[in-house]
Amino acid sequence: MEELLERIDDRFRLLAGEEARDTPRYQRTLRGIVGWSHHLCTARERLLWARLSVFSGDFDLAAAEEVCSGNGIDRADIVRALSGLVHKSILAVVHRGKRTRYRMLETIRQYGLERLRGLGDEERLRERHREHYGRLTALAAADWCGPDEVEWLSRLRQDLPNIRAALDFTATRRDGVAAGLEITANLTRTRFWHFSSTLGEGRQWFDHLLSPGARIPEPVRLGAAALRAWTCLVQGDRESAGALLAECYDLARRVPGGRDAPAVLFLRGAETFLVRASPAAAGQLDRARGAFAAAGMTGDAHMAAMLRAMACAFLGDRTEATDAAAGLLAEARSAGSPWACSWALWVLGLTELRHGDTREAAVLFRDVLRRQWELGDCWGPVWSVEALAWAAAAGEKHAWAARLLGAAHQLRRATGVELAGLRPFLDLHDHAVRSARQELGAAAFAAAFADGAADGTVSAHVRSLLLDAGPEPPARASPCLRAVERVEEP
Repeated sequence: MEELLERIDDRFRLLAGEEARDTPRYQRTLRGIVGWSHHLCTARERLLWARLSVFSGDFDLAAAEEVCSGNGIDRADIVRALSGLVHKSILAVVHRGKRTRYRMLETIRQYGLERLRGLGDEERLRERHREHYGRLTALAAADWCGPDEVEWLSRLRQDLPNIRAALDFTATRRDGVAAGLEITANLTRTRFWHFSSTLGEGRQWFDHLLSPGARIPEPVRLGAAALRAWTCLVQGDRESAGALLAECYDLARRVPGGRDAPAVLFLRGAETFLVRASPAAAGQLDRARGAFAAAGMTGDAHMAAMLRAMACAFLGDRTEATDAAAGLLAEARSAGSPWACSWALWVLGLTELRHGDTREAAVLFRDVLRRQWELGDCWGPVWSVEALAWAAAAGEKHAWAARLLGAAHQLRRATGVELAGLRPFLDLHDHAVRSARQELGAAAFAAAFADGAADGTVSAHVRSLLLDAGPEPPARASPCLRAVERVEEP
């Protein structure tokens, strides 16, 4: 693959000079066509073409203005130059929702990159490109848990090719690794890797950038180490998580104030909950929430509150669990956060399952699953389908539970998650499996499980399963639901 990429990068260099006579005619014709188009452009359009070559995939007007303006192109001239390149078919217009974006064919981009290198300006443009996407991810992290969070997550998904290019650039600069870690950390703080179901990629960037010899300020290294260990925990990678947790805690002891850093406090609470399944997690996560809030990290504070509410539902009593779920739902609705609301409702469903009415839990989980699909969330359905299986088993719908367990298994495989490292989740999963297998018998359970895990588009298959199930019967108003009536939407 690397050799193929090298050939692509060199396609125009190999067509230059004496080598051109030995190249196939269609390649010389291709270069002639692109060169002719370049000749038709104005001087400003040619300069913009060269600078735009640092983008990967598509980009928007704001990115072009921030990265490419100055030194011969005023910011106000960017729109006109872009229009000229579109008119000459150098750029294609891409409409994504309400946003207009632009894209170059790879051959045209490589031609522009050759010109940019000839101008000796590639390094400067790539640094500006990195700065732009660094600011973008920082803004997304600061704005997480608000009315624009889903728009941010969708926008980051569109910009992922450029973010990857920015990260690749930082990885080649010994003094620029800290900037790459900040981008990776901010994507983690926005739950982007979760939302897009690319936790493995987030972890790989942390692994790649957190090299021992890189020049990274210790506070930045500590924050990144904590988020890397958190990502590993959520993946359920029990073996690797132990080593990463120890590494982070050791670093925290060496960094002034490191033990009380909000990210480290959160990590300890997450470990106590997910690995040890101890009720002490609620208090630890509450402390982490306070530390995040004091630091002005609103989205991170909400994440700590979310994990605390889950810990209370799994490990606490009814009163504690209900109060935590109600508080989380009120906070998410007050912030106007659609993604956060979907997870607050998931926690409410878990609270119903553990301490209230299992039929109402199923209704809530199905509602959450529909919301997650509408939002484009690729991570949430993994847990909503699994939770639906728990509710089905608790409601003695064992064949349905077995099919859902199979579907959830397939979703976890697609997202790279192992239940073995998520003890509270594993306990409920194992209970559902035992109940269904005991009621159905081993052969019937295996057949239903296999049906749920059938190959194909997982989300479409699960959607079909939900539609086949029919509506859940209305449940009585449970104690848990009555307790949260004060935060119901008007």
